[in-house]
Amino acid sequence: MAKSSKTPKTKSFKSYALNKCLIGYGVVNGIINGAIFAGLHAATPDAMFGMAEIVHDLAFTGLLLGMLLFACVVPLTRMDLRKNVFSLPGRGAGTFALTSGSYAVSIIAVGALACVFMTGAGALLSLVLPAAGATVTGMMFLKGLVCAFGGALAGWFTISFVVRGQQRADAVAEAHAAQAAELAA
Repeated sequence: MAKSSKTPKTKSFKSYALNKCLIGYGVVNGIINGAIFAGLHAATPDAMFGMAEIVHDLAFTGLLLGMLLFACVVPLTRMDLRKNVFSLPGRGAGTFALTSGSYAVSIIAVGALACVFMTGAGALLSLVLPAAGATVTGMMFLKGLVCAFGGALAGWFTISFVVRGQQRADAVAEAHAAQAAELAA
């Protein structure tokens, strides 16, 4: 059988970002973090977690999740850009202007954003728990849910960082090309 020599169709930015953020960085992170939590507490199935433990766990997880996701996703998104997996959105749209151009500032900002979001969401969701707190199973599901949303949010800002950098690089290249054309004329 002959293989098709078609090149893959370039996705719109919105389609690419939604797929990556919701599925790849959201759902997958939620499942992984829930499973890790269950594995860590398998020896103590009767443990209960109050609001303080929940908030502390989710704050630490959020900071790590945001920073690690950023470190992993930036090179993958840049590779997808080079391979034309998705098209860049127009300039000035979306959250791109909210991201810093600095890698160091952005990795810390995305970690802090995930930390604050996950801590707040966990605190709010823990209010509906029984007075005794969450069981290991309940905490596993809570952590999985909050990590899914925190991963999706961190993924969006990480992709936005890459897009903003590419948009800036394209603007500089256009300016240099216009300047070279002007000098040549």
